[in-house]
Amino acid sequence: MENNIIKFLKSKDYTAIRDIGQGGTGKTKLIKDETINETFVCKKYSTYYPEHQSLYYENFVNEIKILYKINHPNIVRVFSYYLYPEQSTGYILMEYIDGVDIEQYLTVNPNKINDLFIQTINGFKYLEERNILHRDIRPSNILISNDGIVKIIDFGFGKDVQKSVDYKKSITLNWTYSLPNDFSMSIYDFKTEVYFVGKLFERIINDNNLHQIFKYKVALDKMIITNHDIRIASFYDVTRDIMSENAIYIDFSDEEKEIYANIANSFMSVCPSVEPTTKYKEDIELITKSLNDLLQKSILEEYIQNNNLFIACFICPPYRYKSKPIIPVENLAVFSKWWKELSTERKIIVLNNLWMRFDSIKREIADDLPF
Repeated sequence: MENNIIKFLKSKDYTAIRDIGQGGTGKTKLIKDETINETFVCKKYSTYYPEHQSLYYENFVNEIKILYKINHPNIVRVFSYYLYPEQSTGYILMEYIDGVDIEQYLTVNPNKINDLFIQTINGFKYLEERNILHRDIRPSNILISNDGIVKIIDFGFGKDVQKSVDYKKSITLNWTYSLPNDFSMSIYDFKTEVYFVGKLFERIINDNNLHQIFKYKVALDKMIITNHDIRIASFYDVTRDIMSENAIYIDFSDEEKEIYANIANSFMSVCPSVEPTTKYKEDIELITKSLNDLLQKSILEEYIQNNNLFIACFICPPYRYKSKPIIPVENLAVFSKWWKELSTERKIIVLNNLWMRFDSIKREIADDLPF
């Protein structure tokens, strides 16, 4: 039976509710699954010009492949697909987003600019971490639900960077904003995506006169530099800048600063070097669990016995560590208790400060070979 084709006995039926729209390479309908009482968006691959139908069919299949790799609250979800390669067409069944594009939403809800900026950056940072370029950044492809949730859509021009990327198609897209010098160098990478997301927000801020309420001007200015070489490098770095700007508005007591300093100094004392590929942990729930687990294992000790477990609470391997126990368990206990009581916003600021400490650790490729 292994590797046999499994054929389903009955195709699924849906009820058509209404047309949503027609794009350059597809038309969309709102449909309903009566069995589970859920609505979906069904996108059919269908070009304006029949002679282009087979030409862009590969893009449509590629969009499905990309969406199936993605699971993030700020990116549209795909639930199923149906392909008919003989006719160079097919369908994608996607999450229905009841809302409007980001430009329309902020015209009515200007006070949401900061929250939507952070959500959008988080969505593109997720794509960056998975080596996926969107390549068609425009207001109509960033929807906002009625609940105020950003949803990045339309990956028809998206590319997995681990595979070959056709930069010419990126460069010849109908861009709304002034172009960076990336295009004159035939470059389209994540720095280019950073630029176009920045330009999108710059225009919305200018059109709606939101300069007084937008909090992240420093980060935005770094995003929209036309020179590829000096533009901020990634959505990860934009996130770090956002954290730093948030810290301006939040104060910590001297006692809190001492708790932080004890744990930060302890980390630096047992982690002499990391490798260029070492990444910092961002998942707050995972960090909290790791701290709690280590505390439970160390509760009867005066010093943390496994420095590797302590370092692993905050960063991912590879890294080097000192084995001698020198970190008081009491410092870990005080930090863990304080950490649990912090708001998410304050936790993010603490993490950003820890990361700035970690940035100063020597980065080198370990060579343990004896020759």
